Amino acid sequence: MLAAHTPEVAMKSFAHRYGPWAVVTGASSGIGEQFARQLAARGLHLIVVARRRARLDALADELRRDHGVEAVSVVADLSAAEAVDSVVGATTGRDVGLLVNGAGFALTGDLLHHPLDAHFKLLDVNTRAPLMLAHRLGPGLLSRGCGGVINVASLAGFLPMPGWANYAASKAYLLSLSEALAYEWRARGVDVLALCPGATATEFANVAGIEHAGMAVEPVVAEALAALGRRDVVVTGGRNRLVAALTRLLPRRRRTAVGAKVVASMRPAA
Repeated sequence: MLAAHTPEVAMKSFAHRYGPWAVVTGASSGIGEQFARQLAARGLHLIVVARRRARLDALADELRRDHGVEAVSVVADLSAAEAVDSVVGATTGRDVGLLVNGAGFALTGDLLHHPLDAHFKLLDVNTRAPLMLAHRLGPGLLSRGCGGVINVASLAGFLPMPGWANYAASKAYLLSLSEALAYEWRARGVDVLALCPGATATEFANVAGIEHAGMAVEPVVAEALAALGRRDVVVTGGRNRLVAALTRLLPRRRRTAVGAKVVASMRPAA
């Protein structure tokens, strides 16, 4: 008989609480892809969501082959409101215990450097889609009496960031939403976690138009999964945790100046 502290028992316990199915958005690369991989390794079946069909289908095939789980691909652009219908439709007849809102992107530069439509798309992906998915899938999670939601926010959610004004604002929204939902749903058995990474080695930098070294993605996701059900917010990396703590001590104008320096320190991508 396995001891209660063994990894095998811990994985079974996780799968019992947050399985059998998980929905992961932004799953074709980066943090979302790594969530899909680590959840499949824990025995969860996956509904993986992203825009790029070839990469998404290749991931689903790999998860089925390597972990013996079911994996369903949903090709959807979450900047379109109707995309959420496709995601929710894929959950029909499947007992979803975990939602991971991993899709997101940034626009770098002065607010007026990008057209208004681009800013709306950022808000659609970074804020509206997570809100809609939580609202649409939340009743099922609550009726189960157990489950979870992980929202991939950012260290940027802790301070205003000139040069990333709309992006940082969107992550502040997601951080606040996550903390409030964690309070509302805790007593009903559903855990909500805001994951707040700093710079991470993903394709995010290329989309944002910057070059910046970051943490490896694997420990970022592992830390989030270990914190689910134990904490409401997790900031990954010692330096990032220090920055997050310091922002609470600074006057608001000083926080903005710090945010501006952080963005300015990132070299534009060639």
